[in-house]
Amino acid sequence: MKLIWLGLLFEIFLLILIKPFTVDFEFVSILAVSVHIFFTMVVLFVQKSKFKLIFSAAFFGRIMFMLWDLNARQIFQLPNSGGDSVGFYNSAILVSENISLLNENIYGAMYSKMIGLLFYWIGPLQMFAYYINVLLGLSVVLVIYKILNMLEVNYKITKLILLLVAFFPNSMVMSAIFLREIIITFFVTYSLYYFIKWFKKGFKINMVLSILTLGIASLFHSGVVGIFLGYAFVFLFYIKEKNKYQFNVKSVMVFLGLVSFSFLVYTQFSAIFLAKFGNVESMNDIYSRANMSLGGSAYLTNITINNPIQLVIYGPIKTFYFLTSPLPMDWRGFMDIFTFLFDSTLYLSTFIYFVLNRRKFKERKVLITSLALILVSVSVVFGIGVFNAGTAVRHRQKIISIFLILFALMMDEKSKYNFKPFNKWTKSEKI
Repeated sequence: MKLIWLGLLFEIFLLILIKPFTVDFEFVSILAVSVHIFFTMVVLFVQKSKFKLIFSAAFFGRIMFMLWDLNARQIFQLPNSGGDSVGFYNSAILVSENISLLNENIYGAMYSKMIGLLFYWIGPLQMFAYYINVLLGLSVVLVIYKILNMLEVNYKITKLILLLVAFFPNSMVMSAIFLREIIITFFVTYSLYYFIKWFKKGFKINMVLSILTLGIASLFHSGVVGIFLGYAFVFLFYIKEKNKYQFNVKSVMVFLGLVSFSFLVYTQFSAIFLAKFGNVESMNDIYSRANMSLGGSAYLTNITINNPIQLVIYGPIKTFYFLTSPLPMDWRGFMDIFTFLFDSTLYLSTFIYFVLNRRKFKERKVLITSLALILVSVSVVFGIGVFNAGTAVRHRQKIISIFLILFALMMDEKSKYNFKPFNKWTKSEKI
């Protein structure tokens, strides 16, 4: 994976050098992407991994979706393409033409500014910008594989999880269109990698890196800060030597302090760090956000939240809808049915699997519980702030890697519970 990204950085350096002499930016963009596609395919095929065909197919599939969105949108528009994706691209062009806009509030915020700065250096290479998302999507697949190897998950389960992340429809689309979801997914996945590395091996550097990469993800969308509350709980209460949670007055007070501090940051400094969930300055703003219902896919329109008690009562319901919508009673047509069957069911299945098999988790029960707590934490944050199925689908993509790793661990634990001599592991492989 490092070699793939080093190749892209080298291309960017060359594009910066030739920009003053470039006449046809579209041709240069197509040429640069084509060369790097060939380079990446070679890198994927020469590795010794048993799953290189899955990696290559995941990469190829995302390229096909990218090309479709760029050239055949008029025939059929991919879900979530248009709207934000067009707005982000237009904002990036504006930034590239007027670099002072980096200090202004613009549509797309950090993502538009980042791509705009890239365009300022290399020119308005639209396909090249799309292709970065393709590589981020491929990298998510590869990082999840690294996590599964680190956890020594059974070969068959590893293959299943890789197939899911490689060909999950929403993941493929989000990796191929001009939206910020996949860059958030990438940093959340890397954050998860360092968190699990800390859980297994310790070392404060892994804790720091997990928080740092999560912080980068939160620059693009504040909702993922909910993951930090789950992290904080584990960092404070998990005792590695005993492989269990241990509570005392000091650690509990520190955790409550962190929760209070996070809430303060969320409500008072959202314009600086939590831009996407802005306009939250009081509890009334949180209630207003929770009560919003826009668009044809809006759900729970009959629920009103006006006080903390209602927030506690209805918060879990909104969280459940966030993870599972569009539910059958809200289906409006084929697309809603497709979304439920090929998106919502993953999150619903993970929840049901946890409930049905929680007593079978032994060796990695604490890690499974920790990941479940993290998911509850971030899902509550998103659940309160999201009010329609279309938005929920996009936000769920940001945390899909946590769901998949949790699902993998639960299946692996159950397989060992059912077959006591079961000991078929895969060895680590470098990507």
